[in-house]
Amino acid sequence: MQARLQFIRFPTLLFSVIFALAAAMVLGGTLGYVLKPSTVVPGRTQVLVVHDNLDSNPRADACIWFDGHKSC
Repeated sequence: MQARLQFIRFPTLLFSVIFALAAAMVLGGTLGYVLKPSTVVPGRTQVLVVHDNLDSNPRADACIWFDGHKSC
């Protein structure tokens, strides 16, 4: 019986396919993020007024009188 030397080959095809898929996913994600269209909101803009006084009545005067002078 004759001895044979066997080489364990590095699976280059498998690693090259995995690398190609990973590169395609990274490139696709990057291009998808860069080339996405800007978000456009149709319609008119609205302005919200927020009152910071403790009274729930928006018409209430937030100013106080102190020693004959009004301070806001």
